Amino acid sequence: MSKIKFGYGFSKELRRITNLYSISESELSDLKHQEFVKQYRNAFKNSKFYAKLYQEHGLKLDSVKSIDDAEKIPIITKEDIRHRVDELLTSSKLFVYTAYTSGTTGSPLKLYRDYQSVCKEYSYGYHYQTSHGYQLGDKVVSLKGDLNKKEISRFDRSLNTLHLSSYNLNQSNIKKYHQLIKDFNPKVVKAYPSSLQILAVELYKAGLNLHIPIAFTSSEVLHDFQRTIIEKVLQTKVFDWYGNSEQTIALGQVKKELYQDIPLYGHIEVKEKCIVTTGFINKSFPLIRYQIDDVIKLKCDSSCIRCCTSRILGRDNQYVLLKSGQQIGLLDHAFNFSNVKNILGAQIVQDVPGEINLNIIPDCNFTDNNKEELIRNLVDLLGEDCKIHYQVITEDQIIRTNSGKYNLMVSNIKLSERNQVINEILHEA
Repeated sequence: MSKIKFGYGFSKELRRITNLYSISESELSDLKHQEFVKQYRNAFKNSKFYAKLYQEHGLKLDSVKSIDDAEKIPIITKEDIRHRVDELLTSSKLFVYTAYTSGTTGSPLKLYRDYQSVCKEYSYGYHYQTSHGYQLGDKVVSLKGDLNKKEISRFDRSLNTLHLSSYNLNQSNIKKYHQLIKDFNPKVVKAYPSSLQILAVELYKAGLNLHIPIAFTSSEVLHDFQRTIIEKVLQTKVFDWYGNSEQTIALGQVKKELYQDIPLYGHIEVKEKCIVTTGFINKSFPLIRYQIDDVIKLKCDSSCIRCCTSRILGRDNQYVLLKSGQQIGLLDHAFNFSNVKNILGAQIVQDVPGEINLNIIPDCNFTDNNKEELIRNLVDLLGEDCKIHYQVITEDQIIRTNSGKYNLMVSNIKLSERNQVINEILHEA
């Protein structure tokens, strides 16, 4: 993977991306129109799925001449393509990698990525991070769910990165985490907001703090109170990145109240209750006018070349509370394995510390092996002391938010002690 990230293709992409930040808005606009049309024609000519879909809607190869024609194209959802992902491909399976969405609703989507999209993804991410002070070779601590409860730390020498398990972050281990990070003396920490919040709260409760100059967060909504806690206890500056596994949208935080979309990563259409996205970087698995159920609030008008937003709503992460008082998040990882499939939806509901209700909506191919594998994965993350009550439910039994969405994790426990500590930190800040 390091060759993909740091080879000739990576260097070429970095030069291209750097140039995109120096051109005029009119030039960038022209390039966006060109990329949109290229992706539409690529899909029309080379994808069985799109050829059939577009012909059914009366579209032809030359029906789309710019982004202004986007409304002619039908919107597609995750459910539209879930069982037809192979038909979306515009190239041979020999030239793509298999990936999965995060499964925040307990039902990950299978995806494909080609070499170029992987290279572009890392190049965009690296350019964003270097613009905020990171340099290749800097010491990095990663708290991203890469390790489970069986392993606390692992060092990746090639990337100079210390991986720490987010699932072992608790009161009894916090001094060990503190010492590992202090001895390593990183310049950067990369993590989910929930993991950094837990780390900061546990450090504060233990009377400890750290100094890590730069923090990069991603994959969850970063709330203002989390930013305040993290920056205070870790003595850091937080930079947040919003993207998706489908590679159709990327927004980088340029200052506290402002995110901007990454140039030529894709095209974004902001709707009242969703985002409609078109990815440009993956030619082998094009997603055109693909709906995402998160909501963003614009700070600019619809004519803005680079979408500007102050708030991203959705992807809220809640925690499972163990009897010991430890909080465990990132439970979507339990669903991201090849043996965990044939699930139409899932929800984890907690009413009592140390116990969860695992509610599953299975499809007709769901087996006992799928069930056992999922429960084993959750035990690896939560520990054997957490009781798991499994039950099959129907779609109308899913607990939804006021906007009609549903999250993977629903907690009915008031974390009064944690909230008291959080309020204490916020008051001091």
